Amino acid sequence: MSPPLAQAPPVTAATLRRRETAQQIDPLSGITARIFVFVVGVISLATAVTLAFSNANEVGRPGIQVLAIVILAAAYVYFVWAAEPYRRRVTARSFTIVFAAVLLASLIDTLSQLGSDTLIRNDWGPICIALVLMLAGPYRPPLDIVGYTLISLIVISLTTAIEIIARNGTMTFISLTIAGTPAFALGVGSAIYSHYLISGLRADRVAAAELREHRELADRREAIEEFLGHDIKALRSDVLPYFRTVKTQDALTLANIDRAAELQTKLRASLVSNLSAEPLSEVVGRLDDPEHLSRRLSEPQRTALRAVLAFLAEQPTVRRKDITLRFEATVSGCRGTLACAVSSDRTIGFRATPFVGLIQLAFANVTDSVSSEAVSIAFDC
Repeated sequence: MSPPLAQAPPVTAATLRRRETAQQIDPLSGITARIFVFVVGVISLATAVTLAFSNANEVGRPGIQVLAIVILAAAYVYFVWAAEPYRRRVTARSFTIVFAAVLLASLIDTLSQLGSDTLIRNDWGPICIALVLMLAGPYRPPLDIVGYTLISLIVISLTTAIEIIARNGTMTFISLTIAGTPAFALGVGSAIYSHYLISGLRADRVAAAELREHRELADRREAIEEFLGHDIKALRSDVLPYFRTVKTQDALTLANIDRAAELQTKLRASLVSNLSAEPLSEVVGRLDDPEHLSRRLSEPQRTALRAVLAFLAEQPTVRRKDITLRFEATVSGCRGTLACAVSSDRTIGFRATPFVGLIQLAFANVTDSVSSEAVSIAFDC
């Protein structure tokens, strides 16, 4: 009988937060980060080609050297594609593929000069490894970057030792230091930068949550004052005399009961008329908010929602009457859902990404599904 399989430890919310990257917290930052990826990719390729030509006399296997440069170029082409901010995010798998490809290119570069390299690591492998580590800041958490840095130092040390042994040299601490310093420096710097970004973005998120909480208290106070000062003002002339009459009679008659029902109906109608005046209803086909939870939204949240709704309403493939906005109460507050049908628009996901990013900045726990047939965004408020 085979032993029972060990169960994986549960994934908690705290674990997920520790695994968050700067791009996940702030999706809009991926726009500038991708530009940085492109620029560093060009610099890395230029460095590899320049050093390959300048050290041509030390390249014993030119064909293998060309293969290494091709793999390096392919790694950055994939990186630029994976970093496209309007369609996807750079996941751990995506960055690991890029990192592994750059390591492979470095190993092949070492192989192309094996036995013919007369100087200590004047090839481009360690430099390109250091550059790809520098790009990890916005896309990976600090501990992951530290792990990538350790792997890089191991690979660089092994390739340096192989090169020195191949030319019958003696490996020294200085040779290892010269080869590994760029990767170590940029790797540690990237981890610190990632920690700084994530800490700052989380602090902004906490500040926004506190602002929402203060806004909710202010809105409740405003609603009470508005109710006492305006909503039943028109009924005071009817309600107060009714109570005085009942108190004088010290008994409820059938006429009193009918009058109470009439006043209740008028009061309810006044409240419903006042509460239903929700501006969001002007830009959607249907606003389903029976408990008027949308009144809790802060100004940034309301602005983000109206921006997304205005974008959808302007699309020729979306009919305003098909846009639905629903709010429902939950244990922790409320849950909002924005949904609409799309008439076969393959580019709407590309164009809607910045607006989805606004929702992710304004609300917590946002889940989105944007396809050529439908748009669905859910969020906690």
